[in-house]
Amino acid sequence: MIGDAKTLGELIDRAAETWPDHEAIVYEDKRVSYRQLQERANRLAGALFKLGVRKGDKVSVLFTNLPQWAYAEFAIDKIGGIVVPVNTRYSVDEIEYILNHSDSTTLIMMDNFQKTNYVAMAREICPELDASEPGHLKSEKLPFLKNVIVFGDRRYRGTFDFSELIEIREGKVMKDLNKAQEEVRPADIAHLPYTSGTTGKPKGVMTTHQQYIRFNLGFIKGIGKFTEKDRLCVAAPFSHNFGNSQGILTPAFCGAASVIIEAFDARKCLELIEKERCTFFAGSPTMYIKMLRDEHFSKHDLSSLRSGLIAAAPAPVALIEEIVARMGIKTLVNGFGMTENSVGTSMTRPGDPPEVVSKTVGKPLWPDYEIKVIDINTGENLPQGAEGELCTRGPLIMKGYYKMPEETAKLIDQEGWFHTGDMAIIDEGGYIRITGRLKDVFMPGGLNVSPEEVENVLFTHPRVKQVAVLGVPDEVMGEVGAAFVELKEGKTVSDLEIIDFCKGRLANFKVPRHIIFTDDFPMTTSGKIQKFILRDRAIERLGLSC
Repeated sequence: MIGDAKTLGELIDRAAETWPDHEAIVYEDKRVSYRQLQERANRLAGALFKLGVRKGDKVSVLFTNLPQWAYAEFAIDKIGGIVVPVNTRYSVDEIEYILNHSDSTTLIMMDNFQKTNYVAMAREICPELDASEPGHLKSEKLPFLKNVIVFGDRRYRGTFDFSELIEIREGKVMKDLNKAQEEVRPADIAHLPYTSGTTGKPKGVMTTHQQYIRFNLGFIKGIGKFTEKDRLCVAAPFSHNFGNSQGILTPAFCGAASVIIEAFDARKCLELIEKERCTFFAGSPTMYIKMLRDEHFSKHDLSSLRSGLIAAAPAPVALIEEIVARMGIKTLVNGFGMTENSVGTSMTRPGDPPEVVSKTVGKPLWPDYEIKVIDINTGENLPQGAEGELCTRGPLIMKGYYKMPEETAKLIDQEGWFHTGDMAIIDEGGYIRITGRLKDVFMPGGLNVSPEEVENVLFTHPRVKQVAVLGVPDEVMGEVGAAFVELKEGKTVSDLEIIDFCKGRLANFKVPRHIIFTDDFPMTTSGKIQKFILRDRAIERLGLSC
């Protein structure tokens, strides 16, 4: 295992040196060795450098889970640029916001996936694109954006072709690149993932090279290590810290293969695990449930599976037991993570019983990952076994939110403690049990959704007077959105019309599943809606089980 890499660019160089001919990526019929991965990352880095990308520049990346994600990520890391992951399910408005707020100078993207045309979305955001020379975009909406690089089957006006750039070999540029890579430091920002957090607009989380390195080394050690013989199947999207770390970075530390599935599909995952003899699977409870419920589940040989991670949402004991019994995963771990906490804060350990894996999120990955719970009213530290807000401190904490110092100061106090907004209990063994959330963020399929962001969209509907959005239980997704809507006097609209209105303005996982019309919003004395009361009403009215 590579345990002393200082930056993510150095990581891929060391992996190529240590395991040059080992499979790094398996995607459909393509096999990419670590040497090939490094070479392609180097060539793309050289091309980006020639296009003017320098240390600290933001480069947005919009791909499904493809090998090109890894090429782009390591290329940007080598230059000292900052990766800005863009979720492929985002709407035009959401993509525009992230490109604009991040000050991205370059966008690397796929042209389309299934029914979504990303080039058309880029043109909608930047109508100047077609008339621009590649590399010289002058966008009214995105003044920083100059380069658009597209991976696809054909060329597009105003853009560079990804496949052509990755084949460019220029010795002089490579010398400049090597010099640039030498100037990258462990404490430099590597990625700027955006999270919904607790306010309406997503926030860019400044995360460093050393934070990703520490998390992955801690995870590998905590799960009982991987070797170059392991084959990891990770279904979570690479645009999310969970999928990116497990699917791209973790394998590189130990020479393992990343068996890629472009977008989660239960049947395809089962087929891949069997065909490629995968030893590890990482996914949310929703993903595991869909695989276990697949009508052809019993026909697949999953005997190669040795370990697994189930995370991003609560998992009942019965599900943990079923995964172990039916999928044969002997080491199944659960964990707690936040984008602001370097992907992962804590994790259960091999050998922990199903009750512990289900009801706790384990203990910190490293001794210098400090945790405590505090009284939500006084801020005083609470003893073990007492319930309070979970706070974390140490090298796992983000540098802050990009261009949002006030938001950063609200969550990181003067003593360096990050206030997670989650209610928790820490037991005598140091294990954390999450008991609830101070904030109202809900997590369909493990992805954070800010109610305020959805509410802001619903308030733009011409017939809506008042709205409150919250999460309610769902057997498959863990949680889904429910919107309580009060209409303006004399106005009518159906629940389907409300849902369709959201679909054009929000990513599909943010769109409320349930619409409940009401004119009765329980309020506090200060005028705030009491969402916990609305949640109880929604559960009763919809016939849901907690």
